[in-house]
Amino acid sequence: MNRFLQKLDRNYIKIALYVLGTFFTALIIIGLAYLSGGFWHKVGIILQTIMRPLVIGLVITYLLSPVTSFFQRKLAGLRRGSRALAVALTMLLIAAVLAAVVGVFVITVSRQISGLDLNALQDLGAQIQSQYSRLIDSIMNYLQQQGLSSERLGARLQSLASRTISVLENLFFGLIFSIYFLYDGKRIGAYWKRVVDTLLPDRFIQGASVFLKDADQAFSGYIRGQFTDALIVGVLVSAALTIAGVPYGPVIGIITGIGNMIPYLGPILGYVMIILSGLVSQDINAMILGIVILGIIQVIDGNVINPRLLSNAIHIHPLFVIVCVLTGGAIGGLVGMLISVPAGALLKKEFERLLEYRESRKTAGAEKSKEAKIDRV
Repeated sequence: MNRFLQKLDRNYIKIALYVLGTFFTALIIIGLAYLSGGFWHKVGIILQTIMRPLVIGLVITYLLSPVTSFFQRKLAGLRRGSRALAVALTMLLIAAVLAAVVGVFVITVSRQISGLDLNALQDLGAQIQSQYSRLIDSIMNYLQQQGLSSERLGARLQSLASRTISVLENLFFGLIFSIYFLYDGKRIGAYWKRVVDTLLPDRFIQGASVFLKDADQAFSGYIRGQFTDALIVGVLVSAALTIAGVPYGPVIGIITGIGNMIPYLGPILGYVMIILSGLVSQDINAMILGIVILGIIQVIDGNVINPRLLSNAIHIHPLFVIVCVLTGGAIGGLVGMLISVPAGALLKKEFERLLEYRESRKTAGAEKSKEAKIDRV
């Protein structure tokens, strides 16, 4: 018996014990989850409730950290409170931008409404109602055929309202998380870096650091570049349409700029808004002029502004961009469309790294085989 134990490799025994321990631990966890399904369901709901605003807070922090760092550099003379003041200035800047956007909307719409010919607008509405009343009736008949009665439709609307409230709550708490992350992000990051360095092997940490650098380059460059591009396009479209006398010019510019953050969506929204404004105001000349102006701005943006902003962040074919946008929209809706392009760029970059690694391995193997043949000769 002693000889048999001496012949056994202790390393293999340890590995076998680890495997058995992991196996039985997994069985115990699965059994507990099966026996107490209600408890784990509640735990899942709690984690989901926490993770949503946490992820939103991380995204907001990721986008606003350059602005906060900029303000902190400008406030470098202050020994204490510079970071807190930088965070406060960042939030004030965001609030001012949002207030300016809402103000432009309100002022533009109120001016356009005050200048409308109400009689012509009523005639236009009567024509639309007479032409498309059948469409409304057919939609209601279709809903009834699908079993959507007025009670169920009301329940759907109530569900939609509750979801909207949930989204607003997540945004509110996500903003609170982002304020803490912006203020105390360095200490939080240092703590989790210490945890990762202690618990994980060095080889995994090196690979993860390379991947995170690639992800930061793809996502930060693309998303921040798209935000800058959206701001430039929004200002250009708003100014050009206002100078040209196109109705609702600032509103069209803001909507076009926001839509421009998602590839190919901004021009579509812009053209639709220009056509609608022309129909409402019954100014066909202004509508045609607005379409021409928007087309010129989009050509300049697509060939000059956008490529320069994203030159260091993304290098993928336009067809691949379309595929990424469609895939992201199918998986994650509007948010999926926004992050699909940088995610596709990241996958492309990691695939190219894999190709380079395989090519280097094949080259090294070929060189070793040549050296072996030379040694034999």
